Amino acid sequence: MGNEIGAQDLYQRLQAHREALVARMRAALEEHAFSNRALFPPRQLAQIAQEETEAFLAFLCSEDEEAARQRGRHLAITGLGPRSILALTETLRQTGWETTNPDVDAWPALHQSIGRYTGALLEGYMAGREESILTQQEQTRQALLRALQKQ
Repeated sequence: MGNEIGAQDLYQRLQAHREALVARMRAALEEHAFSNRALFPPRQLAQIAQEETEAFLAFLCSEDEEAARQRGRHLAITGLGPRSILALTETLRQTGWETTNPDVDAWPALHQSIGRYTGALLEGYMAGREESILTQQEQTRQALLRALQKQ
């Protein structure tokens, strides 16, 4: 990473706060539950929070931005709304900052990792949203054509 704090140290710091991160992500998702394109039952919101935590922890070890993009795309396609995805990224930043306090020397490395992850996640999310919108538009066009042919 170029800093004194390595990926393994960052992983261990966040791993120690895993359950708190999952709980905060779940709360963020519940707060914005009605802004999603799909209605998610509470159990599914908990699962999304758990999966998102695991995805970020895996990213700390692998730094695989393509996996983060695919995660974002998946969240968009399943119906997660923009407010929810932004709340997840903000929760990750806040928890990361709190995790590094009082050892603020660790913050630059973690902040950089969070930035790369959330950037890739949002890039994938936007691509997934665009894909979903295009699919919906095509379905609407096909339905309109069928309706016009029946007249």
